[in-house]
Amino acid sequence: MGARFAEGGLAFAESTQQALAVLTTLEGQVAARDVAVVLFDGRLGAAHAAVLDRTPPMLLLARRDPEGLPSAWELALLRNVMTGGTMVPSRTILRRQLILRQLPDIHAASEAAAAMVLEAGGKRNAASIAADVMHELAANALLDAPVDSAGAPSYAHQRDALPVIADRDACEVNLGVADGYIYLEATDRFGRLEPGPVARAVSSLGQQAHIRAAGGGAGLGLRRMIEHSDAMAVRVTPGAESRVVCAVNLGDARRRDSAPKSLYFWTVRG
Repeated sequence: MGARFAEGGLAFAESTQQALAVLTTLEGQVAARDVAVVLFDGRLGAAHAAVLDRTPPMLLLARRDPEGLPSAWELALLRNVMTGGTMVPSRTILRRQLILRQLPDIHAASEAAAAMVLEAGGKRNAASIAADVMHELAANALLDAPVDSAGAPSYAHQRDALPVIADRDACEVNLGVADGYIYLEATDRFGRLEPGPVARAVSSLGQQAHIRAAGGGAGLGLRRMIEHSDAMAVRVTPGAESRVVCAVNLGDARRRDSAPKSLYFWTVRG
């Protein structure tokens, strides 16, 4: 396995011994060629934008347990990022898959997320947050991702309209509850998402949010997803697929934006 722990000059990096413990857990289960892992205290902020906006981006893995290692569910999510297919855990107690083909489907997916949280015994504010995250994920995949044959955005500036979505531009969402979280995943068929927008969203954490007039709504949506989630993972197969999953805690966490977070951006190389 070609995994390595990125330490040099990063104040938030932990010891090589801890890194080796993480990578040993992943050994034999991840087909990775060159993985840069940063094990940090989980307080994601603007300073981390630089390690995302690089090639390849570093994988930011939060320390959670008393010994300073990541949780089992985060290691499982990291495995899923690198092994292909859905990143929603297989051991879910509730699971649902939807294909979105039109604007009202985004609202339906949001309602499904909220209902699943409540069915699993989650808090009402967690249901509201899950609906918000699912809306942003679905809107990004259905409206912001598609481009035409010339590479121009097909629907990015029609979020408030009712665009006619071509069948080929439909997207898939997967929802599942496991480990005290709802996992919300959206997949488009274009593979255009790059680390830059995610890094810019991270760089704005803790600052007043600003809506840009150009470029669609994905920037603010990415920030909201990061703030609301305990973990966010992205896997991109360029030109073929962008898959994004967010793990939202089912509990009544009032300060989710400051809770420990893991963030992965994985680009599949041929």
